[in-house]
Amino acid sequence: MIDGLAGARAEVLPSAFWITLNKRNTEQLNDGPGYDYFKQTVARNYYTWVVSPRKDPQTLFLMRSLPGATVAGCVLSALLSARHRYFRRWRHSFNYNLLTHLLWEYVSRLDQRGELARLPEPMEGNPPQVYRHGRLISQDICHSFMEYNAIAAHADLSQARSVIELGAGYGRTAYLICKLAPAVRYFVVDIPPALYISERYLSNQFAERRIFRYRPFADYAEVRAEIEAANLIFLLPSQLELLPAGVCDLFINISSLHEMKPAAISYYFAEVDRLTRRYFYFKQWKTWTNPEDHLVIGERDYPVNCRWRKIFWRECAVQTRFFEAMFALGEGEPA
Repeated sequence: MIDGLAGARAEVLPSAFWITLNKRNTEQLNDGPGYDYFKQTVARNYYTWVVSPRKDPQTLFLMRSLPGATVAGCVLSALLSARHRYFRRWRHSFNYNLLTHLLWEYVSRLDQRGELARLPEPMEGNPPQVYRHGRLISQDICHSFMEYNAIAAHADLSQARSVIELGAGYGRTAYLICKLAPAVRYFVVDIPPALYISERYLSNQFAERRIFRYRPFADYAEVRAEIEAANLIFLLPSQLELLPAGVCDLFINISSLHEMKPAAISYYFAEVDRLTRRYFYFKQWKTWTNPEDHLVIGERDYPVNCRWRKIFWRECAVQTRFFEAMFALGEGEPA
């Protein structure tokens, strides 16, 4: 994977920020507890939050949004929940536990179709052991469910033939969508070591499905039959340009575009336009300061195509420092 990325065009090479982050991820995989505990180590570099409840906007939002008795119950449950092996201090475990309990209560109220019952948190990767009403819960299931809910309110994912997710991390969103929309063909696109983790993780979670594992190819014709027969496809970002136009119904990016250089953001928006038949959903920080590349990326810095039809562009619930946006492209129709 690393060799495959090395010869790619400049726009898809990692920014300085991602080079530094990938070094940490690789060290945790090679020198730390390794893959077996990635949900307590590497996942914290992606979208697992260990934050102070007195300062964190997510926690404050949830405490304001939930009944007082529910909040008190979550605090007690967080105190009684286990300390996690690879969280350095007790307060780190408590902070994770509290946010997880609050998130679960909030998301449970959004679950109008009983879909959370179909979403067990897999034990692979040793997630932090947080239980609510006897069930293992996680922040990743909660965040992914909110993102899925935002998309599904405007797009019938049961009718989607294929999804591309750029920057899928270890595969938290891919796991949820593949569980709730099992007929979908899902393209996971990322750089190593994330692509290595997601390929191993999702291939184990969906062992019954046909998998196209990452490998180099110079022309789509070489792999067309295999990719079109597969349910899960793993690619480097440099391989997006080899895919045919209109290959997906939905393109997703969550919390990674803002960590790229402007030229890379423009390149991927052009690829979204080329590859996507129906919908594009993305979720990013409202403003992100990238200390490694000396860049500040804000909401106005995303080159949205004037032909796209905006379905929504709004502040995220819970994660109020983020915005989420969804557009209809091509055959897509806004709700």
